[in-house]
Amino acid sequence: MSDAQLQVKGASLWTKLSVRLSHTELLLLAKYLSVLLQSGLPLGDAIEILLEQSKKSLKVILTSLQSSIQSGHTFADGLEKYPHVFSSVFINLVRAGEKSGTLQKNLQQLAEQLQKEHDLQAKIRGAMMYPSIVAMSAITVCTGIVVFVLPNITALFKSLDVPLPITTKILLVVADVATHYGHFILLGTIAAVVFFLLVKNTRFVKPIVHFIELRSPVIGRIVRDTNLARITLLFGTLLNTGMPFDDTLPVTISVIKNYQYKKLFEEMEKSVKEGNTITAALQHHDYLVPPIALRLIRVGEETGSLGDMLLYLSTFYEKEVDDATKNVTTLIEPIMIVGIGLMVGVLAFSIITPIYKVVGSI
Repeated sequence: MSDAQLQVKGASLWTKLSVRLSHTELLLLAKYLSVLLQSGLPLGDAIEILLEQSKKSLKVILTSLQSSIQSGHTFADGLEKYPHVFSSVFINLVRAGEKSGTLQKNLQQLAEQLQKEHDLQAKIRGAMMYPSIVAMSAITVCTGIVVFVLPNITALFKSLDVPLPITTKILLVVADVATHYGHFILLGTIAAVVFFLLVKNTRFVKPIVHFIELRSPVIGRIVRDTNLARITLLFGTLLNTGMPFDDTLPVTISVIKNYQYKKLFEEMEKSVKEGNTITAALQHHDYLVPPIALRLIRVGEETGSLGDMLLYLSTFYEKEVDDATKNVTTLIEPIMIVGIGLMVGVLAFSIITPIYKVVGSI
């Protein structure tokens, strides 16, 4: 028995569950395997080459895959030992490639799909970075003023024998609340955020959260287009790899995260099994699948180019998400600047006006 086999045999269940691969590592694994297979190397030799250059979790997984292949199992069988690392899409594309002899091509398309998903996520994170920083800065400054500044001048304002503006009275109330109940408010806010993060993915709360996201005035369109870009990319990639149509829908459904779209695709799967077309199953859900997407899907079904049409829709909606996030960022910047300016102005007015009245009376 080789050292690799001994290592895998001695690996505990905890060791398997503890290994993790980032999205980038999965992308590079698919890309490098595709390149090595394209050069004419057998799968076992390709894994051996990657094993020599890998570390930590990837080394453990490649060692297990090498041992599985040497034992007579398929590559996909080895991947199934790590369901928390490799998605059903990854495993099924590999299995379909092994059966049809197009493993290299399937790995290449898988790498392209992972790359597009990575680029889409990076665009969304990048677009929301600046507004998030500005919002956090504004919240931090306002909290600092309320907690540290206002309590120190409360006594002064209360001792002034002048009528106080309504804004100053509100600030005094806020200062009193922050002084006496600030720690309760802080703990309550933290508890509420933690509670929401814990329950937002439960089967009772998730549908509500996803429904609100899709129906929101500005964010709703970005959420819809993001889901459409990911789903059409995945669905089109699966179809173009030669996977049977009956297998592509369950695999696609298994990786859809949005409850509304998952429910829609489950209904579509039942409708297709009953003999209906995809277009017929989607045509009554305009807020999830816009008319332009529906028309292109109909054209793809009628011309037998559904996979290519779905990939075109993926590119189209990826561009829509990119443009929408840029527009939202451009719109949010002046709004947040004006908002911060107003807050500073109100604070300055509320603090300076009573002092100015006292000085003027003297």
